[in-house]
Amino acid sequence: MDTHNNVKCPTFVSMKKKNPAKKKSDLIFWGVALGFLAFLFLTPWGFKFQSYLRSWMLWSPDTEESAILDQKDQVIGYDWMMISDQGEEVYISDFDKPIFLNFWATWCAPCRGEMPSIVALREKYEGKVDFVLVSPSDNLEKILSAKKEEGWDFTVYQNGSQIPENLGFEVYPTTYIIDKNKQIRYKFEGAYDWDSEDVHMMLDELL
Repeated sequence: MDTHNNVKCPTFVSMKKKNPAKKKSDLIFWGVALGFLAFLFLTPWGFKFQSYLRSWMLWSPDTEESAILDQKDQVIGYDWMMISDQGEEVYISDFDKPIFLNFWATWCAPCRGEMPSIVALREKYEGKVDFVLVSPSDNLEKILSAKKEEGWDFTVYQNGSQIPENLGFEVYPTTYIIDKNKQIRYKFEGAYDWDSEDVHMMLDELL
């Protein structure tokens, strides 16, 4: 007679039993993970934290790959109008220096992440380059709130008329470099470290 038929395997039984300590640790892990995600995406502090992290993860843009060489693509179709954060109408023809044109949005973490490097670049080229930061998707209240929150002491703009086709964009942020003759020279999509040697060389060539 087989005496092993009614003998249960201890190993098999122990595998089927749940470990209460592990279950508790899993609940703690998922609770912390969900709480962190809620902090990142549902609170103003989380948005600031995202922007801060992104500012440390930026690299210098590739100026060679981003150059616009076709002269037809360089010509701005008409005198595009913007509205300053003081409510004044400003046309692109009003700027007589090379233009650093940046399309951004208050809700865009990469945009806010690259902004400190834009501020640093602006300080180096103040009086030599016009920095035109345009937020097409935000109203004036949001723009002024972001400006106060970040401590920016420069003018930012809303879009005031149809954006010329060759100044269009599909992602935030998008940056154009325009020479003093209003020819579009470079287009960059995405966030970058603008206060870099490559960018300095690019702007110096346009001065």
